Amino acid sequence: MSRLLVNEIPVMVIPSLAMKLGLNEAVVLQQIHFWVEASLHVVEGRKWVNKTYREWQRQLPFWSESTIKRAIRSLESQGYLLSANWNRLKLDKTKWYTIDYERLKDLEQNEAEMSQDQCKQLEWKVVDGVMVEVLPEIHMDEKEVPFFDIDSKN
Repeated sequence: MSRLLVNEIPVMVIPSLAMKLGLNEAVVLQQIHFWVEASLHVVEGRKWVNKTYREWQRQLPFWSESTIKRAIRSLESQGYLLSANWNRLKLDKTKWYTIDYERLKDLEQNEAEMSQDQCKQLEWKVVDGVMVEVLPEIHMDEKEVPFFDIDSKN
């Protein structure tokens, strides 16, 4: 087996989320979600996690710190990622992050509605959670189908 396959903690990405938010944003959001879920720091009814850009970059070493910064800022500007300074010392500028799960739920709901609208327009339907194209029935009169008798010796 290759040493490059699942011998370390994998980074996850949900393809549909990546299509909506962008690949970098989806990976960063998933990573933040992982740490938020494990966090014991609760403020205003939300779990928060604090890490510097450098600490995020150590977890996602295939990206530069500036790429991670851009992804975080993008998520903040779109409203999916909330940030604050919950540090005891105001000198400490390390950001605390949490996810706006309600906004994410709205994105999921909008996607479901759009999928149903697309199904109607494009003649698609959802079967077992998967979109499949509805193929039109083909009716042909036997007279229209060319027929060649390959056994005849003409």
